[in-house]
Amino acid sequence: MRIGLIQTRGIGDIVIAAPIAQHFVDQGHEVFWPVDARFHPFVQAAFPEIHFLVVDTRLGGEGTRAYFYDTPAALLQAQGCEQVFCLYSYLSGLEVINPKLAKSLKFDEYKYAAAGVPFERKWQLRVSRDAAREQALFDQLGIHGPYALLHEFGSNFRLQIELPPDVKATHQIVRISEISSNPFDWLGVIERAALFACVDSCFANLAEQLDLCAWKFLFLRSDMAFTPVFKNNWQFR
Repeated sequence: MRIGLIQTRGIGDIVIAAPIAQHFVDQGHEVFWPVDARFHPFVQAAFPEIHFLVVDTRLGGEGTRAYFYDTPAALLQAQGCEQVFCLYSYLSGLEVINPKLAKSLKFDEYKYAAAGVPFERKWQLRVSRDAAREQALFDQLGIHGPYALLHEFGSNFRLQIELPPDVKATHQIVRISEISSNPFDWLGVIERAALFACVDSCFANLAEQLDLCAWKFLFLRSDMAFTPVFKNNWQFR
């Protein structure tokens, strides 16, 4: 069967939902997934078993109904998808959700429930990692000993994380930045960090779903319904 997923963005949502697609692939289905053109190269490399399709923002405009739903639905229809799951728990002006589930579940739980995939699959994420790119970024950062890794901004959020004096005295401070356009390049840096302090973002999702770094701090920024489930050894701020 050809199965389609509708979730055009963002990167964190794609990371959260990738195991849904992988679940269907493991069952022998083909999965097609339209995503924002800016994300396509690196999500296709990270998840090669999924057929990602390009949603070009130059044609319909970002943030429109066409961007979020109409264009993805048309692309999936053109691929002959026999079943399509829309993963948004909320989409303004369009009734594409299960209202009862959306009101009762966190947004990541909703995605799995809407697709009929066990929520525990979220922690079975598979990423095709590029060791050479990860090492090149690590070397570019000039890391030379134990380090604390900080990520202080999201798509609409920014803060300044203050570390305890003893951590600053004994650890190099490294910050995730836009030095790389591919978020998966940071996996090796996250994995080798002595401490990872971050806002709720795609990097937090990767650290959670792949269980990277043993000493983690998460700075919350959303209400409960729009904060993913985190269970892997986090301290919350």
